[in-house]
Amino acid sequence: MTVLLAEDSALYRHLITCHLVEWGFDFVCAKDGREAWDLLIKPDAPRLALLDWVLPGVDGVELCRRLRQRPGTEPYTYTILLTAKSQKQEMLEAMAAGADDFLAKPFDPPELKARLLVGQRIVEFQQKLVSVSRRTASCI
Repeated sequence: MTVLLAEDSALYRHLITCHLVEWGFDFVCAKDGREAWDLLIKPDAPRLALLDWVLPGVDGVELCRRLRQRPGTEPYTYTILLTAKSQKQEMLEAMAAGADDFLAKPFDPPELKARLLVGQRIVEFQQKLVSVSRRTASCI
């Protein structure tokens, strides 16, 4: 499964991509929100997105909001907001905008890996449900 990493900090981008390689994830990177959005609206877009909150152009919260406002319900993009913001109110704001998970920087690598694995499992399960639903609908 491909992960979209939207991170404007070269240091964090390098650190996270090293972990993604170690954990066996394919990934694409975006250095700003506009580039991330362009990747997210492609037909073959990554279904797992790790988004920094503060990004040039379009921030991570707005990216979540845009994803959830798209017409149609599939394919689903599981979003994890990774941010230096750590107040409970900010977490609630992110979740209200459509983020699926929230992780504060500096992050713990095993925790990030666990959250990515959960996201991967949810996306794969959603894909199976859609496949079963289509097969069932074609039998009617």
